[in-house]
Amino acid sequence: MNVLPWLLDWPPRRSTVVAFLLLTAISVGTLVAFGGVTDDASSENVTVASTDLTVRLNDERDLPDTNGTVETCLASGTPSDSVTVLGDVTVDIPAESENVSSGDRVRVVVSLAHTDETTTRSITERGRTTSDVFWVFEDDETLAVGDTATVQIRVQADDATVANATRRTPVLNGSRSFDC
Repeated sequence: MNVLPWLLDWPPRRSTVVAFLLLTAISVGTLVAFGGVTDDASSENVTVASTDLTVRLNDERDLPDTNGTVETCLASGTPSDSVTVLGDVTVDIPAESENVSSGDRVRVVVSLAHTDETTTRSITERGRTTSDVFWVFEDDETLAVGDTATVQIRVQADDATVANATRRTPVLNGSRSFDC
């Protein structure tokens, strides 16, 4: 189909003008309805995108009954008299971040609000990165099964905090099993 004769037909017919105005109105309406092209202002900030963490407490100190004999046992589960934090933390670090330069050492720091202890994982990649959290520490008797623990997550670039998040999670009962 050749459009040149249609464009050079002057003065245009009423149907041509109506078709042009209708096409223009539909185009403008689409841009208004869907917002057009925008620049996401938050795309330059480091964020804690999601967390999937569990806190488990194991107050048991019992060893398996060996009937006075020497046995070798394999243990699995939560160590006795300890708190375990397990899960994943997903962090978004844009390539053009205003908070993190290319030479910065980026770390994810996880802590519980009731203690000064932390666990740290390094991040070497930009974009959406998932960091595994496996943290076991001695129970200081401040948590009980059923309590709500406050987990604090910080993203640090060269020891400066660039993002943080706080999640509340229930303290679950940890268990330990032995295979003797």
